[in-house]
Amino acid sequence: MVRLQAVIFDLGGTLVSTPAGDEEAKRSWELSYQALSARYPGAGWPDCEAYVRAMSEAENAHWQRVRHEQRSSSPEDLLGDGFRRLGCQVEEEELLAALDGYAQAAAEWVATPFPDAHETLRALRQEGYRLGLLSNTWWAAAWHNAHLATHRLDDLLDVTVYTSDLPYSKPHPSAFLEVVTRLGVEPEACVMVGDMMIDDISGALGLGMRAVWKYNERWPRPAPIVPTATITHLKDLPSLLRQWQEELEASSG
Repeated sequence: MVRLQAVIFDLGGTLVSTPAGDEEAKRSWELSYQALSARYPGAGWPDCEAYVRAMSEAENAHWQRVRHEQRSSSPEDLLGDGFRRLGCQVEEEELLAALDGYAQAAAEWVATPFPDAHETLRALRQEGYRLGLLSNTWWAAAWHNAHLATHRLDDLLDVTVYTSDLPYSKPHPSAFLEVVTRLGVEPEACVMVGDMMIDDISGALGLGMRAVWKYNERWPRPAPIVPTATITHLKDLPSLLRQWQEELEASSG
């Protein structure tokens, strides 16, 4: 059997905690509206409430496409949908102003690494693994990378892949193949770690990867999906991988 060479992590709920809620999402779109209306005050924009509602609907529609069709969206795609819902035709610079406002909200977004994230990534690097990140998101890669840098996670990852830059999202095989290709390894030599049973676990298993479910009580485990292993804390991962490597060496010897 192929020796394990790389570990791929989901982001939110796996490496970092992601407090989410309607109020936080509303605040993000309010900042987007404020930036847009301040830069172009005479454009006759709808009121803030209508803007927030339309953009929230566009965001919900994006996640429905991810769930049912595994299709991705870029930031420009999502805001473009929101403006269509408002009946507004916008120029590129106006759309970018709205994105700048959301980026300001993203910079203030509270997402902190789990306490054992850094030590786990360092331990895996010391053991020779290549480390990747694969996140389902419509956010711009630059926003996510800024957060990783703020929390000193960027230097611990060899490859970062965001589905906002791809046509499809997890669990679509092409999303996993993208990160595997960038890591320069075969799928069978990879381990996927994530908290989403369908997106992370079933997608990885379908490509022949080992899949470790990081237990998350928010996302119950569907009966048909059986992860290769389950962990409660990231710090449990290095010992699990050492056990697997020993088993692989014993079976090949």
